[in-house]
Amino acid sequence: MSLTLNAWHNPEHQAWQPRMVSITGETPIKTISGYYTPAELRTLARQLITIANDSDQGEQGPVTYTAED
Repeated sequence: MSLTLNAWHNPEHQAWQPRMVSITGETPIKTISGYYTPAELRTLARQLITIANDSDQGEQGPVTYTAED
């Protein structure tokens, strides 16, 4: 299975601003959309792994995944 994510790295980064990356999916149905700092991207990656593992183990219904700092 192939999944394409499109990332746009902000070239206008200033020293006092966090680096931001915009991510969108290849279609509106399969997408992660938003502007993220590098730290938020790492947190998102960990959450996605947890969500995938829960899905493999049969999780059902809505679940909220809260990231811890």
